[in-house]
Amino acid sequence: MKKTLKYFFSTYVLFFLFLSVYSQTERIKGLRLGIDLSRFSLYYLEPSRTCFQLSADFEVIDNLYPIIEYGQQTVDLIKPTYNYQSKGSYYRIGADYNFLTSKAHNQYDMVFLGLRFGTANMSHSANNITVDTIHSYWGQYSDGMVPENNIKAYWIEVTPGIRAEIFKNFFMGWSISGRIMLKQGKEYYMDPYNIPGYGNGSSKTGMGFNYSIFYRIPILKEKIKKPANLKK
Repeated sequence: MKKTLKYFFSTYVLFFLFLSVYSQTERIKGLRLGIDLSRFSLYYLEPSRTCFQLSADFEVIDNLYPIIEYGQQTVDLIKPTYNYQSKGSYYRIGADYNFLTSKAHNQYDMVFLGLRFGTANMSHSANNITVDTIHSYWGQYSDGMVPENNIKAYWIEVTPGIRAEIFKNFFMGWSISGRIMLKQGKEYYMDPYNIPGYGNGSSKTGMGFNYSIFYRIPILKEKIKKPANLKK
C-alpha cells in the first residue's frame, strides 16, 4: 500500500506540475500507445510473478476514448509444501470519458472515469505437493501433483484516473480499478493463485493499479477556437 501511495503521489505532482496555460489553435487526435510501468515493480515486490501490459486508445469524439488493453502473466511459485506454475493472457475492452473540459489548462490532460470488460485465458498446475499426515505411520511424503488445467474468466471493472501530457505527444498517468467477477471456469482441484489482469483467483471482487506512460501518434488535426480568457 505504501508503494502504491508513492506512485499515486508522484503522478499527482507530475499532473499539476506540467499543466500549462497557453493558447492553442488546433486539436490533435491520434492513436495513443501505452505501457504499464507498475508491472515492472513486481520483479522486486513479488518475484514469483512476472507480467506486462500494453494499451491503445483513440479519441473518437471530444473527451471519449475507446481503449483496449492486453497483457500476459506467468507465475512460478515455490513453497515448502508445493510448487505452483501458471501462465496466461488477458484483454480488456472499454472506454474512458474525460471530465476535465476547462481550456485554462492543457487541453489533452485528463481526469477520467472508465469502464472495462475483461477476459483472461490461463493454465495452471502444481507439483511436489507435500501432504502432512502427522498421525500417519508414513509421515510426510511428496508424491502429489495437480495436472495442468485451463481456465477462462470474465469480469467488469470501473477505472477512475488522471493522465497528463508531459511533453508534446508524451503522456503519463495512473488509474485504479474496482473489479467484479462475472464468470470463472470451474476448477475441481485448486483455485488459481492469480488470474491474469484480474487478481486473486478465489475472490469475487478485486482491485488494481496502473502507472503508465503513453505516446500519441498524431493522425488528425482539428481547428479550434482560442479560449477568450487566455492571453496571446
